[in-house]
Amino acid sequence: MIARRRVVLPRDPGGETLGRLGLREAEPVQRAGAVRDLGLGDLGAQLRAVLVHGTTVQPIEGHGASILVTMWRPTIACAVIAASAIAHAGGAGLLVVAPRDERPAVTAAMAAALRDRGAVRIAEDALAEAREAALAGAVPIETMVRFRRVREQIDEGWRAYHNVQLELARTHLANARTDAETLLALPGMPVLYADASLRLGAVLAQLGRGNDAHDAIALALALDPDRPITQLEFSPEVVATVDGVRAQPRPTHQVRVTSEPSGATVSIDGRDAGRTPAVVELAAGQHVVVARAPQFHPYARAFALDTATGDLALALEHDDEAAELAAGLDAGTSPHVQQLVVDRVLALADLDEVVVVAATERRGGPTLLIQRCAGAPARCSAVVELGYADRSGVAAAALEAWHAARAADLRYPPSVLDDPRLVGNIEDHKCKLCRSPILWAGVGVAAVAATIAIIAVASSSRPPPILTVGPGFTR
Repeated sequence: MIARRRVVLPRDPGGETLGRLGLREAEPVQRAGAVRDLGLGDLGAQLRAVLVHGTTVQPIEGHGASILVTMWRPTIACAVIAASAIAHAGGAGLLVVAPRDERPAVTAAMAAALRDRGAVRIAEDALAEAREAALAGAVPIETMVRFRRVREQIDEGWRAYHNVQLELARTHLANARTDAETLLALPGMPVLYADASLRLGAVLAQLGRGNDAHDAIALALALDPDRPITQLEFSPEVVATVDGVRAQPRPTHQVRVTSEPSGATVSIDGRDAGRTPAVVELAAGQHVVVARAPQFHPYARAFALDTATGDLALALEHDDEAAELAAGLDAGTSPHVQQLVVDRVLALADLDEVVVVAATERRGGPTLLIQRCAGAPARCSAVVELGYADRSGVAAAALEAWHAARAADLRYPPSVLDDPRLVGNIEDHKCKLCRSPILWAGVGVAAVAATIAIIAVASSSRPPPILTVGPGFTR
């Protein structure tokens, strides 16, 4: 049984998420092999087939046949996403810190040790896998729970609308849109935000708030312009309202967009606006903006624009975890940074456990220091130290060290890279020359020569001393 920690939202070749994804029941625990049970081979091709060819519409249970929504495509899409997650979930990863010439042998030895003890999936460079997953758009499962909650609020609001509970409907849909705002940087979220905005606009129109309804529907159309608005899904009144918004042009004017840091990539209403600083042409009304910069959290928010708005300033927050993940690990890395990196690697590389390995020298021979870590936040075994006679014994040493670490309780934070047995040796290695007798003999000779030279120079610059002898002096 494997608990999921992250989800990668699929994209089509154009970069957009495939379909409108609506997450339903949370399934934090799944059994391995679910994808095989569904008979899936190429996940991307299967998902495209589901979303392109699945056009049947079904009524929501408990609603009349006039309230139709395209339900089964998102449900199957979510099932495929959950299944794909399980296909790659679990396993163990290695974070190896060793001299360059020793690292391949140490990594291979530790990987063999883990396989010998039954690990199915081994990420030999777990840090690289985590970085790749982050670039691919992997997000923690906790974020996907928020995604699902937005979908639930939209559904609750639309049910209230059809029960003629208009204020309740407005509240649910407004809350859904507010919650979706913080998630706009996620693939697929602009489409979900557009759905909330469209339905909110329909409710506002029924409440007689024409201007607000126009702005909400116009934003929905900007974010998801290809969505069909038909009587299969909406009432004739809603379809007519949407058609009226489409037909009504809005005045535009130029807005200067800046960011801190400068050079962030910006999209407005789902369209690329270039890098900051930039000047864009925008219509009056509601918009959403997303800005991204390396090692900064994505910036996402909704804003209202009128003819007096001339500047839009965006302030991105530094992503310390992303920066530490990019920097990686080395001997001497602080416990705080080790904790950040191990937690991120476990989540993004989707691993059950991580083994942090440091190769060093102690007592005149090679030594392995390792910790086994798991959980969120990660907790680790005590540091296991195992020395061996020479490099040919690394495989046996790795197996024995892993056996000890696997049997130990996970009670400590990651700390092996700041362990005095590792850091102290580094300092000692830096000063090996300091213990060389040849070096010290040379230093002694140089010091004596320098002292004589200094005395000679000093003597030549002073008058010779004068010795005075008194009258009672005898030889």
